[in-house]
Amino acid sequence: MLVALIVAVVAVGFSSTAYAFHLLGPSPPNCAVRPSGIANAVVFTIVMANEGFNVGFNGSKYHPGPWPVMNVSLGQNVVIHVWNNDTSQAHGFTIAHYFDSGLTLSPGNCFDVKFVANQVGSFNVFCQIFCTIHLSMQNGRLNVNP
Repeated sequence: MLVALIVAVVAVGFSSTAYAFHLLGPSPPNCAVRPSGIANAVVFTIVMANEGFNVGFNGSKYHPGPWPVMNVSLGQNVVIHVWNNDTSQAHGFTIAHYFDSGLTLSPGNCFDVKFVANQVGSFNVFCQIFCTIHLSMQNGRLNVNP
């Protein structure tokens, strides 16, 4: 009986500690804050939003392609603040040539994609995973001008 009581007390202690660390641990990122302080940088924000039905990257569902369009100059530092503001599903983000590995963001998460625009051209920006709004997230464009 004493062993069962000790096991119960230890289990409750572990559960309480885990719960306390969850509440008192690191807070989730504040995705509404845009990055700043990067020299010679242009900063864009791409939001995957859930407004009733999903609307894609920055409302791309309601815009003719390509959308969104980001224009930068050759040699410029680029920061793209990607924010999954959807409440129910993950979304992906890829830029041909510049961010081929892409990323997958869970709901409520954000990530800053940073690179130097080192090649002139027009590059596709798209979602590389399956999601319910996937077709409206295939036509973004990054234009790097001389």
